[in-house]
Amino acid sequence: MFKKIFLSISLFILFIPVQLIAQADPLPKMKAAFIRNDDLWIKTGNREQRITNGEYIRYPKWSHDGNWIAYLKSRKSSFRNGELWLYNLKMEKHFMVKEGVTNNFQWAPGQNKMGFLVNQELFVLNTEPPKHFLVTQLTKEITNFSWLPDISGFLTSAKENRQLNSDIILSKILLRSDRQKPVFKHFYTVPVGENEIVVGSSQFIWSHDHKWISFILNPSASISADSNILCLVSDDGKYFQRVDEVLDYPEWLQWAPTKSYLGYIGGFGREANINKQLKLVSVPSFQNEIFTPKGYVDRDLYWKNDSTIYVSRSKEMKQADLDKRPLPSLYEIDISTFRNKQITNPAKHEGDFAPQFFHSQLLWVRTDTQTANIFVTRTDNMKEIAWITNLTVASAYYAKWNWEEVFSLYIGLEC
Repeated sequence: MFKKIFLSISLFILFIPVQLIAQADPLPKMKAAFIRNDDLWIKTGNREQRITNGEYIRYPKWSHDGNWIAYLKSRKSSFRNGELWLYNLKMEKHFMVKEGVTNNFQWAPGQNKMGFLVNQELFVLNTEPPKHFLVTQLTKEITNFSWLPDISGFLTSAKENRQLNSDIILSKILLRSDRQKPVFKHFYTVPVGENEIVVGSSQFIWSHDHKWISFILNPSASISADSNILCLVSDDGKYFQRVDEVLDYPEWLQWAPTKSYLGYIGGFGREANINKQLKLVSVPSFQNEIFTPKGYVDRDLYWKNDSTIYVSRSKEMKQADLDKRPLPSLYEIDISTFRNKQITNPAKHEGDFAPQFFHSQLLWVRTDTQTANIFVTRTDNMKEIAWITNLTVASAYYAKWNWEEVFSLYIGLEC
């Protein structure tokens, strides 16, 4: 009898700490790179580590295996183009790659290779041994690019000639061995009208099955601030469609996880909190639907699954000054029933932006425009936790904050 009681007590004592630990640390072992006081930091679970000291860092981006972080270092007056650096987490070392790099530098989807642009020249960087930091120039006069899904090379855009109304040429650059020149293949010519001005394109975003590609056509800078053209092209180049007017924010274009639906924020005008609507276009029918109720405006979106989208939504107040308009909350949208449900309630002077869904966790940025924090919650209980505090506030353009400048969640092999 005494042995049974002792065994029961022992099991009870062993069981309680496990429960308490689980309750104290409800988050999975998430990993993020973020900017605080302009320096680069890493957070894994609940552990924070500062990586730079006294620098001006922006656009942290993870390699696919989580061993590298690429980032731009620059002066405060010019952070869109800067020095491209790499940080290796295992070696705890920084490596300078090249100056004058745009913020569209991209890790390959499944390899530790990177493509980047300098003055419209496309380069590829290989960090894999034994070719550590081998940088190869591929071509010039490129307006934008993205990796092909099979990592065989790049899809690029370029002007046919220097005329403002010249066509946009989409090409595939297929990489070969280091001693062989890449292969250039014409993919599609985007026709530009005689009285139309198009200077380039955004990067390219593939559907889950890699059969469709979304991208944005950009007119001149002054026009582009208010209106750009969302386009879709099939991966065989047989079908092309101009879809809608959008702002030049590629993060506002997102394909459903496993369906051929493109969710996007559409609408004319540079102000992000006026005339911006969540829309859905299906391919190949190109049928378009609107999910934003009248009197509201949406900005930022993220797919939870094929039937649910998170958006950052606020009331639309056209008459109010830009900085006096309501800040947004997060809403959950069921695209099959058009059901809209508000799921966060920030204070009146705060807003919730840039939702992301990962491992049953919903993450977002909460800001009063002067300070910012990363919040996280399990979607089954919606108990909010401030996971990262004192995030550097990203730059804003007419109420559109570019949170990619200061936060990058790692979603890769370890997760």
